[in-house]
Amino acid sequence: MKPAGFSLLLSAGLALISHAAEPAADVPTKLSTRLSQEIRTSLPKYVTPATQPVSSDTAPPDPDVLVLPKMVVREKRLPGNDPDVWLNERLVQQKAMSAYRDSMTDFEWALNWWFVPIFSSPASVRARAAYENGKVSAEISRLSSVIDTIGRSDPGEAAKLRQALDSAKLLIEDH
Repeated sequence: MKPAGFSLLLSAGLALISHAAEPAADVPTKLSTRLSQEIRTSLPKYVTPATQPVSSDTAPPDPDVLVLPKMVVREKRLPGNDPDVWLNERLVQQKAMSAYRDSMTDFEWALNWWFVPIFSSPASVRARAAYENGKVSAEISRLSSVIDTIGRSDPGEAAKLRQALDSAKLLIEDH
């Protein structure tokens, strides 16, 4: 920075510091009554909310019971039963490979870890497919148990749900 620029910066900084040290004069602004009346007429009137009268015909509450006001809580639902919703792709792949490896004996793993690109897919792809199939079958069994529970109280609705689940199974198997 040039010497002239530095001195100009220094003097501007000192002027700001000295100006900030002076107390600011608080000058209240008053509106005329006519102007304040015009502003009030243009605004909507404030209406106090009506209080609900306490019904006297109900029995006096138990003094040991605390009566709270009625309220409704609406919260955002968490994602469904998918345990992998919080994992990134790399962790899901590691989890799938670990499950695939654990599903085999050492001899099976030794035979299945290598692949020929023309004839077979890599172990990571097979692991991911097996993992996804396992998740789908677990979800189908969960839905089957829910349908069985519904069937105890409403057999007609359970039959409709069972038919929908069977058609969904067919779509999954075709895909």
